[in-house]
Amino acid sequence: MALSGRQTVLMAEPVTEYCVDRDLGDPGEAELACQAVLAAVLPRVDRTWIDAISDHKDLPAAPRATQTALVQVGLPQGCGDSGLGVELDVRRSDHVSLLRAFASWSIGVELYDVSMRWVAYFSDTGSSISFNVTEEEAAAVRASLGTLPMLTVREMKARKR
Repeated sequence: MALSGRQTVLMAEPVTEYCVDRDLGDPGEAELACQAVLAAVLPRVDRTWIDAISDHKDLPAAPRATQTALVQVGLPQGCGDSGLGVELDVRRSDHVSLLRAFASWSIGVELYDVSMRWVAYFSDTGSSISFNVTEEEAAAVRASLGTLPMLTVREMKARKR
């Protein structure tokens, strides 16, 4: 088994829920946002589920190949041909590669830490991205997002009132 260099990180710091502050309809923006969050949180992630399904009807060749590979990972898990709820092992570099390659194309990606505390969720082919991070992780995500806005979920809810 190839190892990804991942380490278990126990959380002593408080975490705050954030989201990217707009629906990301552009595949490039969705990719940027998903990769920014993954880069910041993967060292803390222990459990991951991904749906090998996309809202994009005409997937480019690379995501289509990744989708097929995810379905193959999910078959022995009982996910069937639908590829719903494929569990990825983040200690395996090939599984991390699949996660990185399909995160922004999937209808649902769930990331949890060793305590099964929610870390991040990407839905609707990367158009909706939320994450539960430390101040340091939030700063890393913010720096990687460029012009894409992020805010706390609390701020977003207050704005909607």
